[in-house]
Amino acid sequence: MYDLWTRHLNNEKDKEDFRKVVQGSKPALKRIKELLDQEEKALDQTELDPKVFDTPNWAYKQAFKNGFRKGLNITQKLVDLDQQETKQQNEQPIR
Repeated sequence: MYDLWTRHLNNEKDKEDFRKVVQGSKPALKRIKELLDQEEKALDQTELDPKVFDTPNWAYKQAFKNGFRKGLNITQKLVDLDQQETKQQNEQPIR
């Protein structure tokens, strides 16, 4: 589990208790991940439509979508506890 989940806590007992709460929420987090994946697929479909280039403010819309995609990716990583368990060994930060 990423240490971001427990970074706000000061002692080890509180951290361990919170880890248990997060692990107990795994089914809900899995559903959230599925919903985020659907959002990402919808975003992908809108980017493939040639009509998006017909607007003069295309660059602003693209910048918004890029920011939205970044937020989706960060959130997807946070709620994917299975992925966190496999990457725990490498200790790579979320980016």
